[in-house]
Amino acid sequence: MQHLFLVFVGGGLGAVCRYLSTTSIGAVFGSNFPFGTLFVNTLGSLLMGFIMGILLLIAERTGALISEPMRLLLTVGFLGGFTTFSSFSLETVTLLHGGSVVLAVLNVLANVVLSLAMAAAGLMLAHLLPLS
Repeated sequence: MQHLFLVFVGGGLGAVCRYLSTTSIGAVFGSNFPFGTLFVNTLGSLLMGFIMGILLLIAERTGALISEPMRLLLTVGFLGGFTTFSSFSLETVTLLHGGSVVLAVLNVLANVVLSLAMAAAGLMLAHLLPLS
C-alpha cells in the first residue's frame, strides 16, 4: 500500500508541475508548436537519467539495493505524471490533421531525439557527482 501511495503522491505533483510548465511555456512561445510538451518530455528524460544514475551509483558504491520507495516516488510517480507521451501523441496527430505535416514530423523528431539525448545526459551527469 505504501508503494501505491508514493506513486500517487509523486504522480500528482508531477502532473501539477507539467501543467504549470506547459501553460507557462505556451504563454511565452505561443501555441503554433507544442513547445511546452517538448520541454517537459526532454526535461523529464534528463531527470529520469539523472535520478536513475544517482540511484545506481549509490547502489554500486555502497552495495545497497536501489531504494525502491525513492524510485517509485520520483520516477514512476513524479516523472510519470510530469512527462506527457499521450499529449505528445495527440498534438502530433492534431498537427497532421491540420495539414502541418512538417511541424508534426519536427515534433516527433525533436521529442524523440532530444529526450534520448537528455536521458543519456542525465546518466552522464550522475556519474560526475562526487558520491563516496
